[in-house]
Amino acid sequence: MRRILLTGAKGQLGRECDEALLRAGFAVIAADHQSLDITSLQAVESAFEAAKPDAVINCAAYTKVDLAEDEEEKALAANAAGPGNLAECCARAGVPLLHVSTDYVFDSPLNAPHKEDEPPRAGCAYGRTKLEGERLIAAKADCHYLIVRAGGLFGRYGNNFPKVMLRHALKDPQLRVVGDQRLTPAPARALAEALVRMLQSSLTEQFDGWGIYHFPGLPSVSWYDFACAVLACARKCGLLGRDVPVIKITSAEYPVKAKRPSDSRLASEKIQKVFGISLPDWHDYLEETLRGEL
Repeated sequence: MRRILLTGAKGQLGRECDEALLRAGFAVIAADHQSLDITSLQAVESAFEAAKPDAVINCAAYTKVDLAEDEEEKALAANAAGPGNLAECCARAGVPLLHVSTDYVFDSPLNAPHKEDEPPRAGCAYGRTKLEGERLIAAKADCHYLIVRAGGLFGRYGNNFPKVMLRHALKDPQLRVVGDQRLTPAPARALAEALVRMLQSSLTEQFDGWGIYHFPGLPSVSWYDFACAVLACARKCGLLGRDVPVIKITSAEYPVKAKRPSDSRLASEKIQKVFGISLPDWHDYLEETLRGEL
């Protein structure tokens, strides 16, 4: 049985990956930040010695986007140094690394979704630290890696945008949501299943599709439209007993510390072509998300 070291195992994506890996017949060595500090090379080396993994999936990350503006060094440790340490140990052991990155590495609006070969340009500290993590992985000689970018992640576990919208709708007379930022939201369960499929391919001798991939949920949407869909789902499945107006506002009307990209839509062709992965309609995952843990 293949042994997979899963970091960030208690996060919303990590928990989905744990379940998906077990369903696929892998043995999972699940690590969270308390059991494994990936920012310490010595700790990662010790984890490799003990686990002897056949591959690593890294779901660990610093994800507090606004706080990262004040804690960029802390974010850099988790989002860059940590993945670099994992890449170092994966290279030494000759095992693949699957690493989850973000759509926030892009801050340039286009007339089309961002492709994997487009030069990234991050506009906030969180995006910069995640981009540096990508760079450190790619710079590590002999590390076979798959970097998977996703944005607007949501699912059954942990806190995320749909759950926040429902909580506000249950107590507030109306919601004000930004309508001039576009994205391709990714359901965590679908992303976890895709990562397992990519892992299975990467463990075959003939695989040579290493590099960066995008995993967008479809269709693309604004945060305003996303919120409207969330509340419509909540009404339909009986979790919200009244209509709650959603007011569309501009980014300027909702000031936050970290600059969000105006268009972080991700292109989908590469992952479909190389792995044959069908991309999810994110609407199909809203009810299970809203009924999940709060």
